Amino acid sequence: MGVYMFSGVSLSIVGVVIGVVVGSIVTAPFLWLAGKWIVGGDKARFMDAVWIGVLGTVVNAVIGEVVGGGGGSLAQLVAYLYLVKTYYETGWGNAVVISILAVVIMTVVLVVLGTVLGISLGGAGFGPPF
Repeated sequence: MGVYMFSGVSLSIVGVVIGVVVGSIVTAPFLWLAGKWIVGGDKARFMDAVWIGVLGTVVNAVIGEVVGGGGGSLAQLVAYLYLVKTYYETGWGNAVVISILAVVIMTVVLVVLGTVLGISLGGAGFGPPF
């Protein structure tokens, strides 16, 4: 199995695949819920959310590697919103709302889980340094 250099970091194919799968599994439920609330269950299917996660991860990695910098970040955002817009058959405005709502839902769920399980983000560079 080959090891590849990506942005100066060596990654194996297995590591990349695991990252894409885990990232998609984690984000898909939140994106699906947000999509259901904004465009309805007929347009927002769970597998669409999974595909948005998978394709979004791959497209963002490619754009980040090819373009980079602020322009790359803007291109990544537009590409991600385009995936949401296309898969959920909605407009740009709803794609933005769905994306923001998914982040809010995920944040609330993670904060509640962290509180219940006693997990702190303090060691990850978030929050006060004490």
